[in-house]
Amino acid sequence: MITLSMGLKNSIIVLEHLRNMEELEDIPISIGTFTNCRECGYTFLVMNEKGKAFTWCIYEHRNSDSIIINGKKGYVSLNGDLPYIGKTSSDCIASFDWNEHWECADKLKELIKEFYNKENVEKSKQQSI
Repeated sequence: MITLSMGLKNSIIVLEHLRNMEELEDIPISIGTFTNCRECGYTFLVMNEKGKAFTWCIYEHRNSDSIIINGKKGYVSLNGDLPYIGKTSSDCIASFDWNEHWECADKLKELIKEFYNKENVEKSKQQSI
């Protein structure tokens, strides 16, 4: 029997919700994976035309059943750089109950749109000067 960790299951469900959101159709999002002991899931990398990037991740918290959105500026690679905003396991961008996949996807959508649109608006302003 093949089983998946809850972190991967949560990430898969959130990704499927995101795929059906028209607001994200024109935003390039690169999906990757990460693992840190019990925490494992997908990363969502968004890069603008100026090369600024932000990497978010979805996983099950190591000490609870909560679904976590975490992330940090830049490109997070597989060389041990983890997409965590803080230094402790309780530092995160957002936390949801174990069954709030839709709410998690909606929050991630808003974070992605806010980052991408802010970066592109700043670029447009600079080009018009």
